[in-house]
Amino acid sequence: MKYAVIDIGSNTVRLCIYELKKDKLTLVLNRRVMALLGSKVVDGALSREGITAACDALLSLKKFIKESKVQKTFVFATAALRNISNTEEAVAEIQEKTGLIIDVLSGEDEANLTFAGVAREQDIYDGVIADIGGGSTELILVKEGRPVQTVSLPIGSLVAFVRFVGKRPATKEQIMAIRQYVRDLIQKSFMQKQSAEVLFGIGGAARTAYELEKILYPASGGAMNTLETLLDRLLGDEALAEASILQASPERLDTALPGVAILCEVAAFFGCKHLDVCRAGVREGYINKQLGLVGKEGA
Repeated sequence: MKYAVIDIGSNTVRLCIYELKKDKLTLVLNRRVMALLGSKVVDGALSREGITAACDALLSLKKFIKESKVQKTFVFATAALRNISNTEEAVAEIQEKTGLIIDVLSGEDEANLTFAGVAREQDIYDGVIADIGGGSTELILVKEGRPVQTVSLPIGSLVAFVRFVGKRPATKEQIMAIRQYVRDLIQKSFMQKQSAEVLFGIGGAARTAYELEKILYPASGGAMNTLETLLDRLLGDEALAEASILQASPERLDTALPGVAILCEVAAFFGCKHLDVCRAGVREGYINKQLGLVGKEGA
């Protein structure tokens, strides 16, 4: 049987279709629409343009669900619909126009489901998981294979660009302002200094950071000190930054450097030495929970 999950995020609205066989899910289709909902918030509320963009994205993805003969579809939203002042009204209108029921996750639920998704795919004994989305960043501190603290920070790569940059190219002062803001949020959340050797990165920001590192420092292998050097180098060379981002992830021209800045600040706080990019995350955790697979053998 096939099941679909749609993730309404601040950057993208993504559809993943999985086939379930013997309690194991296999990804068979992955589609996304760059709706950029995080940039369509006015005075704290999702604008008319944003609601229309969300509806258009969902309706365009529904055709893939119909063609794939899916047994059931699950839809959830994270910061894109959680961190707005008109959540109830926006969700009601989107549901009415698309015929889809939307589950708006709390920051805590998002972080817990992210850990569940990652843990099902790979062993994590010690480290910090950072899921950097467009509108929020979920941090999960893991010790001896168990999450000991989960935190949702109200900033992601798109929100950081809109709030601190506004127009390319980002300046060093703007990136430092992002980092200071992230540092203050983390320090308030983790009152006691924590350490983690490995930073497990989830989402487009982490993938783009890793790709940029491979382009400019191919022998680094995910070393965080190289990412710090890379960020500084790109901020000092606009042409190099644009060419590198176009090669790594062209749709992230605006958000790549803010995303790398958030990643680097998380690593600096926890003293991480290495970046490990994870393929699984909140979508996998969510659908496994909905299908009752969390906690079964292999989870």
